[in-house]
Amino acid sequence: MRFRKLAFRTLAAACGFSCTLFAISSVKAATWPQGLPIYDHIVIVVEENKSYEHVIGSNDAPFINRLATEGAVFTKMYGEEHNSEGNYFWLFGGGNFNVGFEDKMPPHSFYERNLGQQLIAHGFSFKGYSEDLPEIGSVVEAWPELPCGVKCRYARKHVPWVSFPGLCGNKTVEGCANLRFSDFPADFSRLPTVSFVIPNLISDMHGVDYKCPTTLEYIGTQVKQGDVWLRANLGAYYEWAKTHNSLLIVTFDENENDCTKRYAGLTDPRLTNPVLRNRIATVFAGACVKAGEYPEGEGITHVNILRTIEAMYGLGKSGAQQANAEKAGISDGFVIKDVFTERDLKCRVSGVLSLDGDRSRRGLGRDEQ
Repeated sequence: MRFRKLAFRTLAAACGFSCTLFAISSVKAATWPQGLPIYDHIVIVVEENKSYEHVIGSNDAPFINRLATEGAVFTKMYGEEHNSEGNYFWLFGGGNFNVGFEDKMPPHSFYERNLGQQLIAHGFSFKGYSEDLPEIGSVVEAWPELPCGVKCRYARKHVPWVSFPGLCGNKTVEGCANLRFSDFPADFSRLPTVSFVIPNLISDMHGVDYKCPTTLEYIGTQVKQGDVWLRANLGAYYEWAKTHNSLLIVTFDENENDCTKRYAGLTDPRLTNPVLRNRIATVFAGACVKAGEYPEGEGITHVNILRTIEAMYGLGKSGAQQANAEKAGISDGFVIKDVFTERDLKCRVSGVLSLDGDRSRRGLGRDEQ
């Protein structure tokens, strides 16, 4: 009970008491596997609209391929849907929250369980850093123009935590999870437990000069732009992470859609059509990671990345696996385990997690010790 009261006060302070608080006392953690690393910091970068084969092995992405060589690359990783927006919600909250498949701004706020809320409720921390967000806590749909055209750089459709008002109590770095990328700390030890980095529409390989049909040269240019940005802005964090019990995750929202048919809806890993299969690149790199290629059985989705992070910190489950992925044999509760080194002196590992949400061994970041 003492821990739950502390968690409540922590979340209340983060919200500044001006937001709707979540029902923390009702949140229960699942029983998770033992032996996972408890990272001091995880940074998740989400790139845009590129198929696995246009990134892994591509000369246009030398930095990502270095991460893939030195870290763990998942050979059967799938997005949940087309178009982009819902995939961000799947990764953050285990569902698309019925936002639709047309990248339109959600018509209302959400109060369901999500990764950010769960981390704060359990005494950890969460922030999202978006390039070209005009100000801390902004709820603008796009910037600097709406509708989002060739001048557009920031797009709220890629930033799901904005739709959860409980994650921004006041517009300060300390009181809000919705931050600018310029707020990303130069001292990496000051990072939150888990953070997302959302590059702008040029830096994330999306592009704003839409062309159809799409050529390999055009795709390569976008990939190169994103890879250069990633190395310039997260390369130093990656080097630091390797010796500071921290992790870098680079993933994508979806693969390239068919620009003539523009499929919109849930995708299915069982299908052979590449658009409908939606295979994407994902890499884990940093401390306590065993280099290699990992198929992970029938594969994984964004939800399984979410489950893995939930398991590391003893959180309750948010949402549920996408139905087509379940039918393909990718279970809701599958946690990625084989890519991590065991009992490494540089790594803290998790103990048994109980059903009431308490941890037999709780990992604290350096800024929490």
